[in-house]
Amino acid sequence: MKKRQGITLLLFILGAASISFGMALKNIFPYSPATGWILGTLLLLGNSFYTRRYLHRRSIKK
Repeated sequence: MKKRQGITLLLFILGAASISFGMALKNIFPYSPATGWILGTLLLLGNSFYTRRYLHRRSIKK
């Protein structure tokens, strides 16, 4: 259970960090905000699907 929580936390932090870095680099690279938001959204959606799949499997085992 700790491993799955770690993966969820890692995906959440990476999603938030990619959005932050994309916004921070907007003066250096012209499309970095869009890239950061797209990557962050994909990571956060992946986190949601991973968590949903884990909770679904957990409810089936009970």
